[in-house]
Amino acid sequence: MLELKRPPQNTRKEITYVRRDGADLALHLWRPKNLKGAIFYFHGLQSHAGWLWEVGPQYADNDIAFFVLDRRGSGISDGERHDLPDAETILADYAAALATVRRIIGEDTPLQLFGHCLGGSFLAALMHHPEFDVPYDSAVFCSSWLGKLHATLSEEQRAALAADDGTELWDAGLKSADFTDNVKYQHYIDHDDLAVRALTRRSRATLLELEKLYLQPRRELPDVPVSYVSGLTDPIVDLDDAHKTFIEMTNGRGGIIKLPTHQHYLYYTDVRTSLVTWSSTYALIPGLDHHG
Repeated sequence: MLELKRPPQNTRKEITYVRRDGADLALHLWRPKNLKGAIFYFHGLQSHAGWLWEVGPQYADNDIAFFVLDRRGSGISDGERHDLPDAETILADYAAALATVRRIIGEDTPLQLFGHCLGGSFLAALMHHPEFDVPYDSAVFCSSWLGKLHATLSEEQRAALAADDGTELWDAGLKSADFTDNVKYQHYIDHDDLAVRALTRRSRATLLELEKLYLQPRRELPDVPVSYVSGLTDPIVDLDDAHKTFIEMTNGRGGIIKLPTHQHYLYYTDVRTSLVTWSSTYALIPGLDHHG
C-alpha cells in the first residue's frame, strides 16, 4: 500500500540574540519561504517561546513570520529568574527586539503585535510609551487581564505594593488545568523546567508601573486595528473587567472576539487552528473588519 507522506512544512526555525545591557535575549523566529506578514508574540508569566513549538510552523505555513522574544529572565534568555527589572528596561528590551524584527522583515511587511495573558500588559505599556517608534499595523490582546492590579487592589494596597522592594517570592498560583484540558499539554506545563511560576515582590511593583503606562497614558494609540480575543469564559481572567479596560484603552474602536473554549491558553485547545487562521488573516489584511 502506498504510504502518503506529509509534505515539508513551509518554515525554518531560527534563533538570534538581541544584546541589551549586558544580556543576550533570545529572539525565536519561524520563517516562511514566502514572507507576506509577521507577528511578534509577547508571552505571559510562566511561558516562553518553547510553548509555541506547534504554533510557529502553523503561522509560517500561512506565510506569516512568527517571532517570540524570551523575556529577560525567561526561556533561554539571560537575566535573573523570578525577578523583573524596572519597567523602562523591559520596554526597552521589547523595543530593541521589534527594531530587529523590522530590519528582518523590511518596512513594507505588515506587522502584528500579539500579547497573551501578562504579555498583553507588556504590549499595552509599550504601545503607550512615548518613545516607542517601531511601526506596526495591528495589535491583538489574547486572554489578557488588562489592569488587573488596579482592578483587584485598593489604593492603599497599590501604594504599599509600589513601595515594596522585597525579594521574597510570590506564587502566582497558576494551574495547568486552567490553561488546558489536554493531558499532553498539562504534562508539558507541569514539567517545564524553564517555566517561571513565581515572582519577587518587587517584580509585582514593576507590573503595577507597567499598568500605569496604559491606564494613565501619556500618548494616544496609533490608528491601527486592534482586537481582544479569548475563550467564552476564562478560569484566570475576569473577562468582563478585561473587556472594560480594553474598550476604555482603545476609545471603543477595538473588536472583541470569543472562541468556543473555556480554557485560558487558546493555543493548547481545540480552537488553536481557528486562532492561527484568524490572526494570520488579521495580520495580512489589517484593515479588514474582523470584529465579533
